[in-house]
Amino acid sequence: MRCLCASVIALFVSIVVARPAAADAEHVLRISSIAPEGTGYARELRALATDTLALTQGRVRIKTYFGAVAGEEQYAWERVQRGQIDGVASAAMLCEQLSPTMRVMRLPGLFRSRQEAIAVLTRLKPLADRDFEKAGARNLGGVMVGPVMLFTREPVRSLADVKHHTFWIWDADKVMMPVYPVLGFSVLPLPIYEAAHAYEQRRHDGFVATPAAALAFQWSTLARYYSPLPIAYLVGCLVVANRAFDELSLADQHALEGTAAKTVARIDEVGRDMDAQLTGGLFAKQGLRVVAPPNAFAVEYQVSAVRARAELMALHRVDPELVGKVEQMLTEIRAREKSR
Repeated sequence: MRCLCASVIALFVSIVVARPAAADAEHVLRISSIAPEGTGYARELRALATDTLALTQGRVRIKTYFGAVAGEEQYAWERVQRGQIDGVASAAMLCEQLSPTMRVMRLPGLFRSRQEAIAVLTRLKPLADRDFEKAGARNLGGVMVGPVMLFTREPVRSLADVKHHTFWIWDADKVMMPVYPVLGFSVLPLPIYEAAHAYEQRRHDGFVATPAAALAFQWSTLARYYSPLPIAYLVGCLVVANRAFDELSLADQHALEGTAAKTVARIDEVGRDMDAQLTGGLFAKQGLRVVAPPNAFAVEYQVSAVRARAELMALHRVDPELVGKVEQMLTEIRAREKSR
């Protein structure tokens, strides 16, 4: 019996020693994105794959499915949960589903600038990380997508003008959907790839979208006017299922987190530059006319935004305590900026 046990132990040891180390195994991370091929977002996600492959010496490959070929964000996450893909580069909607903390980033009229929103997003990351962890995802970073604006068939110069039109919104936008009526908007929720066709059919009169999205999905070639008044700021995220992340060695996890952080920073930089170019002349070359919002419109909107934020808190879509913390953050950020 003693000899048999020794033989079994020797066999087990030989199997363990002969088996390749997990750190040397190749892992393929399949990521879904609604970003169309050829866009700045797609280029940066491709760069993420290239950088990660190089830094992990070929052990971690990222395969990205662009143009929502793996399904729009909710369906893509269901596929993640079934193990068919491993992660999603989300344009906010999935982020807000998995992380209640992220919902505060979309409160209308809360941020005065892109820089304020990014500063708050950075401070909230530890809270968001815990949310994502509970939902079964690793948060590789929050991504500033940009300010949401109006791209319209007719000029919009006041809330009274807004109330005379219907606007397309993404049907996945569960956070803002109940808020738009409070702001005075009549909306038509539809899948993102049906927005253009519905506009051509005159089912709606304009798009609520970021400048980069208006270009990427070619809505800027359909609309005739745009208003640079930010309705809100859109913040996305890059998430990978815990099961897929945990399969990587510690070194490869750190490598992926590092390349993802660089990608998030590049996407912000590319997005900021693209927004400046679009609103600085490229939209005009496409035939879009800017409608500068009168001061009265901005004031009207802020009053409506305050009511909309209260509505979101009343509906328990956003935590009032968290909103208070963010407002305190903004007070500190603005005070520091003013003292410079």
